[in-house]
Amino acid sequence: MFGADTPLVMEALGLAAAVAAVGIAGTVAVFKLRSRPKTAEPTAPKADLEQRVRVLERIATDQAQDLSDEIEQLRNENSKGSAA
Repeated sequence: MFGADTPLVMEALGLAAAVAAVGIAGTVAVFKLRSRPKTAEPTAPKADLEQRVRVLERIATDQAQDLSDEIEQLRNENSKGSAA
C-alpha cells in the first residue's frame, strides 16, 4: 500500500510538526509577555514630585511675566518716540 519512502516521509512530518509546535508556543509566550500590564512604582517620593511641579510652575509664570514686561517696555518706548 505505501512505498519504500513512507518511513522517511512520516519522520519528516513528525519533525515539521515539532518545529511548528515550538514556533506556536514561542509566539504565544511573546504575546503573553507583551500584553502583561507593566507595574510602575514611583521612583521619587511625593514631596520631590511636588517640588518639581512648583519649579515648573514658577518657570512657566516667570517667563510669561517677563514677556509681558518686555511688551509693556516696548509699548512705552513706542509711545515716547511718537510723542516727541
